[in-house]
Amino acid sequence: MKVIVQKFGGTCVESEDNQLLSAERIMEAKDRGLYPVVVVSAMGREGQPYSTVELVKTVSRVGSSQRPIEARELDLLMSCGEIISTVAMAHLLRSKGYETIAFSGGQAALITDHYFGHAHIVRIEPHHLLAALQDGYMVFVAGFQGVTERHEITTLGAGGSDYTAVALSRVISEIPALPFGEELELEPLHMFKEVNGIMTANPRSLDDSEGAPPRTLPSLTYDECVSMSRLGSQVLQQQAVEMARKYRIPLVVRNFRQADSPRSEVGLQSPAAPDDRATAIVDQPRLLVFDLTAEDPRLPQQMEERLERARLTRYQVSTDAPESRFAVLPTKYRDAKTIIEQVLASLDLSADINDGDFALVSVVGEALRQRLDEWAERAHQVLADSGIEVHGASQDAISLSYLVPESQRRKAVRALHQGLVL
Repeated sequence: MKVIVQKFGGTCVESEDNQLLSAERIMEAKDRGLYPVVVVSAMGREGQPYSTVELVKTVSRVGSSQRPIEARELDLLMSCGEIISTVAMAHLLRSKGYETIAFSGGQAALITDHYFGHAHIVRIEPHHLLAALQDGYMVFVAGFQGVTERHEITTLGAGGSDYTAVALSRVISEIPALPFGEELELEPLHMFKEVNGIMTANPRSLDDSEGAPPRTLPSLTYDECVSMSRLGSQVLQQQAVEMARKYRIPLVVRNFRQADSPRSEVGLQSPAAPDDRATAIVDQPRLLVFDLTAEDPRLPQQMEERLERARLTRYQVSTDAPESRFAVLPTKYRDAKTIIEQVLASLDLSADINDGDFALVSVVGEALRQRLDEWAERAHQVLADSGIEVHGASQDAISLSYLVPESQRRKAVRALHQGLVL
């Protein structure tokens, strides 16, 4: 039996027309003799009645804004969006003559830790899923969610349906045969989105550009994809790509609207590219930056440990000034500020806390590996020639990141894309 895991994002199922297009992609796989395991996100984004954002708003309007909903109840609420869309898609395919079955994350036995809002999958018990495949069902699984050992519903963070799909691919890949002996083969995981694969820059960040538009990357490495996800690309969740890299799960990212749409393949290697061209420019808009000034060497380490335990996404940047500087998304500002105040109190310290409206713009590519100094010089020159203010920088093995004013973000993306990628 050849199994394919297909994941459909929120836009793919937000309307009846889009659901029909997504159903076509599922039926195409079935026509090829494959057995689909379909992971579904909640319908649409803000403004769509069953999107995660709108579900949360139904409760946010109740009671005092000073008393946010408890994390446990929030996960219970947020999991509903994926359940609704999963049942809708399973019913749609059943109406077309296929035998289907829908599972919540808990019913599919995705067991997580107890961290509400950003849980980690600790294991999957695939007995029900395998039995359904054995019986010939087309299997649908609600993304973004799991259950703890105590059967508490948890969610897997923004983009968590990607994580669900990779985790299911991993567990299926490790099972040699179904309960009654039929061998299992796993096809590459297909991630269906509203975009034509992974691109050299976010089209929305270049929509006012007079230069060349971004292009679809036919292939890229796991390391490149992890760096892009970590630094702000919204195409794939970072945790999902890290798991795919760890277990060598091949990924295909493609547009759900057409069978022959452009696509990107993510794997161990990509075709050799010119060593003077980066792979992509990634931007993370609307960041709030904390500057902490306190003459105590314990502060940076304890701050990092607390933020890490809280699973709070942040971007640490270095500056010429003595303060510790890091950036967070506006939605995490209150959480970050609370942690800062707690750490300062525990150390009996006071500190100047400043914040501002910034963005992170990054250059990513295998071409940067072991040549960061050379690439940093080129990137600095491009930004300087374009009049971009740089307020901090960071780097890893294949990326260089620059903290710039939000007002200059698009200009910086355009300049770096034109100068270092195209």
